[in-house]
Amino acid sequence: MVFFSMLDISKSNIFWTVARHVFIWITVAIVPFFSSTINAAVTVPIEVQMPGTQPGEVGNLESPDKCDNCHQSSDPVVNIAHDWRGSMMSHAGRDPIFWATVAIAEQDFDGSGDLCIRCHTMGGWLAGRSTPTDGSALTQADAAEGVSCDTCHKMTNPDNSEHIGVQNVPFIANDGGSPAEGHYGSSQLSISNDNAKLGPYADAVPKHQWDESQFHRSVDFCGSCHDVSNPVVGDLAPNNGAQQVLEPGTFNGLLDTIINPQSIETKAAFNNPPYKYGVVERTFSEYKAGLLSQTLVSDYDALPGDLKAGAILNAYTAASLAGNGGDYEDGSARYFSC
Repeated sequence: MVFFSMLDISKSNIFWTVARHVFIWITVAIVPFFSSTINAAVTVPIEVQMPGTQPGEVGNLESPDKCDNCHQSSDPVVNIAHDWRGSMMSHAGRDPIFWATVAIAEQDFDGSGDLCIRCHTMGGWLAGRSTPTDGSALTQADAAEGVSCDTCHKMTNPDNSEHIGVQNVPFIANDGGSPAEGHYGSSQLSISNDNAKLGPYADAVPKHQWDESQFHRSVDFCGSCHDVSNPVVGDLAPNNGAQQVLEPGTFNGLLDTIINPQSIETKAAFNNPPYKYGVVERTFSEYKAGLLSQTLVSDYDALPGDLKAGAILNAYTAASLAGNGGDYEDGSARYFSC
């Protein structure tokens, strides 16, 4: 009581301060669910749909709870399960600010919430629970698991250069060239339907099926989610939502309606890599355009002094444990990745 009297705060003031904060949290976390149901779509508009593995095409993603059986340890340096559960990936499906933005997006374009759910809870999206597009069909587990272990460890390179994921016409997340350019961005993921988990090492000894994946050593792997493009803006907005207008014939520009139906194959997302349209976030593109993405970890000593600190120092220190001066243990070159 002495403490509160010193601050001149009464019990009544404390009560209303707490009540105000509770009200704010209810507004941010709960109200968006109710407001978005007014606009939620039960069918995803073709303007929102994008290439990659589609809902219902794979069914073998396992819960992170199963991964905990082996990947939880008391090691303070490497505790994979513990670190994941404290990460933004784990919380991606239950962030109240995220759900508030979904509600706003739904009010702007009915059905756009599917794009948000696709990134933030891939397991629920692949299971077909992104409709209604306000997220009301998602389970508690969908939200709690966010970007789960299997989301990443079942990913294959969409250019089909290595392991082959499930991609059916017209949802092919590459340009069809030889070699193909993969579509990296907006969670246009190519997901394997095999039981094996994919990872960057050739000498793993897990208690489950596994395969080595070079894609999991590539910086493009991170770009699969960390470049975000809006396919609606990319097809319908002036300048396609980018600095450079898309080439004629690579987008449609017309809204699909009952009176004036359009073809999904003519939409911008099905004829262009994500970085060309609908700019929302370009975290990966900015990284890849910089010199750091081209810098070998083994060249750490050549970096300017002010860069030999923080995350770069931590990455170099961890990589050096392999005993190859920063390269992978098998001698493969390692770059400073995301």
